[in-house]
Amino acid sequence: MKVSHPAAGQISFRLLEVVKAGGRRGILTFWMLAKIMVPVFIAVYLLRQTPFFGQMAGLFRPYMGILGLPGDVALAVVMGSLVNLYSAIAVLAPLELSWQQLTVASIFLGVSHSHLMEGAIMYKMKTRFVTIAFLRLLIGFLLAWGMKFFLL
Repeated sequence: MKVSHPAAGQISFRLLEVVKAGGRRGILTFWMLAKIMVPVFIAVYLLRQTPFFGQMAGLFRPYMGILGLPGDVALAVVMGSLVNLYSAIAVLAPLELSWQQLTVASIFLGVSHSHLMEGAIMYKMKTRFVTIAFLRLLIGFLLAWGMKFFLL
């Protein structure tokens, strides 16, 4: 069995095309994410300067405390659940969390995020999206709660 290889000139030419195409896609993806994350980051940063944010964090402090997280993280959970994971990341960024707290929050959000969008998809697939959303919330909470004991 004989294997033929393309000429060296063809390989570098194709590699250059792939790198250019990948670079273009990378820049477009970065721009798409930046359009979401930068405004949310700025909004959360400005919101943290108001008394409303402190009041809201105080309201959710007991619930987030179960996971070893400050009440501020509740906004990230809400944004992650309703909008998408990238908006939750943008909310978490200015909160000055420890790496342990960030890990616990990320575990929860990694399992339980984008419920509205994914619920619409599951509805079209004729699945029990309410049950699945509840299970994702429960499993995300249980995993984060368990991880709290290892990290915090």
